[in-house]
Amino acid sequence: MDWKERHLIKIPKQGDSSRCENYIGITLLSVPGKVLNRVLLNQMKDAVDAQLRDQQAGFRKDRSCTDHIATRWIIVEQPVEWSPSLYTNSIDY
Repeated sequence: MDWKERHLIKIPKQGDSSRCENYIGITLLSVPGKVLNRVLLNQMKDAVDAQLRDQQAGFRKDRSCTDHIATRWIIVEQPVEWSPSLYTNSIDY
C-alpha cells in the first residue's frame, strides 16, 4: 500500500443492509501515512492552541466540559446586577 493510499472498510450495523446508514466506515492507513498524519497533527495542534482563547476547552488537552459546567454554575449563582435575565448556551460535539 502506497503511503498516500487508504482503504475504507464497511462494517454493517444492525438493520437493513441495503441502507447506507446501517454501515460504519473504518479507514485503514499505511504506517508511513499514519506517521505523517501524527507529525502534521502535532504541528497543527501547537499552532492552533496558540490562537485559541484560554476559555476555549474543546479540542484541547486536559480540558473538559466539566470545567465549563463548573464555571457556568458559578456564574449562574452570582447575582446579576446589570440585567434581570441571564441566557447561556453550550455547544458540545
